[in-house]
Amino acid sequence: MTSRTNTKEKIIQAAKELFNLHGAANVGTNKIAAHLGISPGNLYYHFKNKEEIIRSIFPEINQATTFALVADDKQELFEDILINGLRTWMSVVWDYRFFYGNLVQILRNDPLLQEQYLVRREATLAFLKYTILNTGSKLPSNDPPVDDSAAEILATNIWIIALNWIRYLQIGKSDINITKSEIEQGAQQIYAVLSPYLDAETNRRIIRKLSLQ
Repeated sequence: MTSRTNTKEKIIQAAKELFNLHGAANVGTNKIAAHLGISPGNLYYHFKNKEEIIRSIFPEINQATTFALVADDKQELFEDILINGLRTWMSVVWDYRFFYGNLVQILRNDPLLQEQYLVRREATLAFLKYTILNTGSKLPSNDPPVDDSAAEILATNIWIIALNWIRYLQIGKSDINITKSEIEQGAQQIYAVLSPYLDAETNRRIIRKLSLQ
């Protein structure tokens, strides 16, 4: 059982590496098997197809996203919670860039994964909306005010930027040439959406910490 488990984990790890390097669309099961030095039949014993492999990776993505969005209890300053949360979230996009860079096609190829991802999206949007409303009420200045409707729109815009920033980069360069630093710059784009709702002093501290100037 241990040997079978190890082989399965090796397949998943190799798939992530190859998907991130070449793009999921350009990597088939035969290429994964060859990379590991195993027969295609051995791979098929564990996974029927590439979609099953990607679906097996999704729990990692789900867990990493949850971790990125939950604030560290040791962080007391709002700007530290915001900056670290955004950077960690964009790091998740980097770690699983094959998934986010080809998200629509991956989900269309696997209706079951699409259902799972929609649950993830709704949970993320709900968490973002709650955080915006909760944090906004504690800020020194909150003009314009963040009401329920504004929080929902902001949450949606944050999600759109976070999940599509990599596609913006893909228009100008190949996947292999996109760097982690470039993906993490998505945090700055998200901050730009939130900045009008923050007081001047909070904005100054965030700008300094994000090294935007």
